[in-house]
Amino acid sequence: MSNTIDVDILRGIFAARVKLAKKTREEAAADAIAEWDVTQKWVKSESEKEGSFIWFCDEFDLDISAVRRAIREKRK
Repeated sequence: MSNTIDVDILRGIFAARVKLAKKTREEAAADAIAEWDVTQKWVKSESEKEGSFIWFCDEFDLDISAVRRAIREKRK
């Protein structure tokens, strides 16, 4: 496997896909809606703790307001 690919990330993706495949379509849809709700709160949060939206923006050197605006405007 290429050294540029993080094996732990690939394991996580694989495990998530297997877990999703075990659900019914309705269960998966309900989970997606719940995750969307959590994500909306995460984006709007002013927390700066590790793992927060602001923390990620800082880690990637992104303008927080610009990213939030792009999300609101549904830009890519």
